[in-house]
Amino acid sequence: METPQSVAATTVPTAGKAPEVSNVVTGDGIELPLYRWPVAAPRATVALVHGLAEHAGRYTALAQQLNAAGIELFAIDLRGHGRAPGLRVWVERFDDYLQDADALLDAAARSSAPLFLMGHSMGGEIAALYTIERAASRGRRLTGLILSSPALAPGRDVPRWMIGLSRIISRVWPRFPALKIDAALLSRNPAVVDNNLHDLLVHHGAVPARTGAEILLAMTRIERGRAGLRLPLLVYHGTRDKLTEPDGSRTFGAQAGSPDKTLTLYEGSYHETMNDLDRKQVIDALIEWIVKRAA
Repeated sequence: METPQSVAATTVPTAGKAPEVSNVVTGDGIELPLYRWPVAAPRATVALVHGLAEHAGRYTALAQQLNAAGIELFAIDLRGHGRAPGLRVWVERFDDYLQDADALLDAAARSSAPLFLMGHSMGGEIAALYTIERAASRGRRLTGLILSSPALAPGRDVPRWMIGLSRIISRVWPRFPALKIDAALLSRNPAVVDNNLHDLLVHHGAVPARTGAEILLAMTRIERGRAGLRLPLLVYHGTRDKLTEPDGSRTFGAQAGSPDKTLTLYEGSYHETMNDLDRKQVIDALIEWIVKRAA
């Protein structure tokens, strides 16, 4: 386990070239925006699943750095997010998000380069569960799994009774406005926080109770299946993340069955390590890990 120290950075990550934009259709007929940042003769392809309440366009700066390293990036807006249709941040069943991941991978798999599935925050939860439960049955040939600040466990301060109550509320009042995401907890960089608050494609309202309950139930499924994971695995998390639980990453890294696994904890970083003060160190390490396994 590595615990890098922070280095200073004071500006918002610089946006890169605009992606190619098209659409994909999920197995249940939902049309989602697909974003591709291509490179000629890529050495690797990354299929990225974004987090709760955000959208794929927030990863343009990351795409620029991946492209510079010869890595192409594919991403979608999940249903109910960004430019995708649907009630904002609503999901009836967590498996609906797995259908979105399926559509993303269908598009990304057309590349001949080694394919990595990556997810941030709730997207990390989606990527982990997809890999555990669906990748093999779908015949996916993945080279690695990358989890950035993944939502893999409830917060350490969340009592069990509250988790049980969330499931009851989900059944009787599924659209109850259960919680809001505090943008100040995303990054120590105030420019990142300000950009998030003024991003019209980010959902700044409440998250419905049903969505929250489905996120919690998916954590249990991941816990049951993580020992069977065999893909090369990279997990990284900020130690001061208050939106997803760093201990969830620690436990997942320890219990995952992958013989090739790397857990990195970034000391002092908030939730979006790739947009925090030590973002260069985070992304350099990400690229190095991908390139080594794509060779």
